[in-house]
Amino acid sequence: MSAVANRLTQEPVVTSKAPLVLSEIYQPGVDFAIWQRQFSAELKQDIANLLQQQKTFSFRVLLRPDEVSEWLKAQWPSSHFSAFQADVQKLVTMFADLFDQTHVGMRLELVDKTLCPLFHMDKVMARMVTTYHGPATEWLTEDNINRQALKARQHEQVVCDPARLKQAEAGEVLLFKGEAWPQEDVQGIVHRSGQASAENRRLLLTLDLV
Repeated sequence: MSAVANRLTQEPVVTSKAPLVLSEIYQPGVDFAIWQRQFSAELKQDIANLLQQQKTFSFRVLLRPDEVSEWLKAQWPSSHFSAFQADVQKLVTMFADLFDQTHVGMRLELVDKTLCPLFHMDKVMARMVTTYHGPATEWLTEDNINRQALKARQHEQVVCDPARLKQAEAGEVLLFKGEAWPQEDVQGIVHRSGQASAENRRLLLTLDLV
């Protein structure tokens, strides 16, 4: 596992190809964990079929992990996306287990426009995001942020060097600490949504604590 969590280097990010990296979010100084996973062939096919059948959608629900698969089946009763349903349920279960939650706030969207075009920090305790298709989350390393501009909402000045933007890959699972994380001075990862369009839609899943 590659870990960059030393406050001296000011990069509170951990990455790994193993899902256990997500538990590193509890470590002091770690604000952002990235699980660098790959899709199965079955999941890739389900995603392709879903994008072919649907233009856009936006679901926001509160569910127990064991309700997720059946709820998804009910949204597309005439279609079969078993690999996709299983994957979403797996991520919801992991998120709930990680934070000892009985229910999770789930947002599942297929969008043809950018949802959050400005760089920001999440005003939540923790959030998980994965992009199944399209442009994934963009984020900034600490040495590429003007935090004074961010605080002053001077959005055009937040990024020091646009050429050094970081961007997640589709499929990667991102876990952020938010500003409401308890008992720690969280520096926070500054990020924004991937730049979606009608020609390059984005299918994403966002999970929140409730």
